[in-house]
Amino acid sequence: MPHADIVLTDNFPILSLTLVTEPLRVANRETADTLWRWRFLSVKGGHLTSSSGIDINTDQLDHSPADVVLLLSSYHPETAVAGPLLGWLKHRARQGALMGCVDTGALIFAEAGLLRSRPAAVHFEALRSYREKFGADMFADRLFDVSDTRCSSAGGVATFDMTLGLIEHFSGRQLAYRVAEILTYRPTNHTGPQQRLLTDTSLARLDRNLAKAVDLMIATLDQPITVAEIAARVGVPQWTLGRLFKHHLQQTPAAYYRNLRLAEARNLVQNSSLRISEISSLCGFENPESFARAYRQRYGHPASRDRQS
Repeated sequence: MPHADIVLTDNFPILSLTLVTEPLRVANRETADTLWRWRFLSVKGGHLTSSSGIDINTDQLDHSPADVVLLLSSYHPETAVAGPLLGWLKHRARQGALMGCVDTGALIFAEAGLLRSRPAAVHFEALRSYREKFGADMFADRLFDVSDTRCSSAGGVATFDMTLGLIEHFSGRQLAYRVAEILTYRPTNHTGPQQRLLTDTSLARLDRNLAKAVDLMIATLDQPITVAEIAARVGVPQWTLGRLFKHHLQQTPAAYYRNLRLAEARNLVQNSSLRISEISSLCGFENPESFARAYRQRYGHPASRDRQS
């Protein structure tokens, strides 16, 4: 029965808080038990106001045991860097809690010396300034991360993936997938270096062979295989596979596969510092020129525009 202490600073993001508590609530509902317990804490306790003006009542920091500590800070985390909070975070880490930070909370974790063993995922807009202040080793250009001792999220919807990773860590993958399915969310695979999207869990309900085919496509985005090989691995004739895709997804298998690769490429363009030529290779395109044509055809503009936006 994991217990989570959710530490807030003034002007915390309510979206991130919801993306922590809602998946945990659904996990409890699915197990028909109080599997997860949590409370809200702050340095002084009392009411705190989120960045969107919603008030949350918090308890003052104490030393009650917890399995997980999650820090949600504001757009200006430097205002929350203070001795009592830093000392409390260090103490909790020494007690063996799984320590987590969301978005700007990574800066506070760095100040507390909690990122020496594992870097924190940081929003791409803050990555450069954080690295200039603390060094490159403490921050990672990725959406989220979950390990035995640390977890982190770059903020926004990636916090949902981080929470699913926590549910998987303590309660198993099956429950994490079920929570994502109930909340109609398509989770991101935190085990791969590119954090690729997992298969939409609803596909298996449409057709098991369809879901297997899409799983193969996602597993081979960097080195695409032929549709004939996919059909052979799934164990159906190629014409049957084509019929399944056209019926359920209104696309040919080849078009769906190509769009998956382009969606992954767009994610990397927008959320990584990789060169576009590297991204084209990672997403299975033979050369940057063919990637550029496919990207423009799919999205109506060059990849460089998404890198600038």
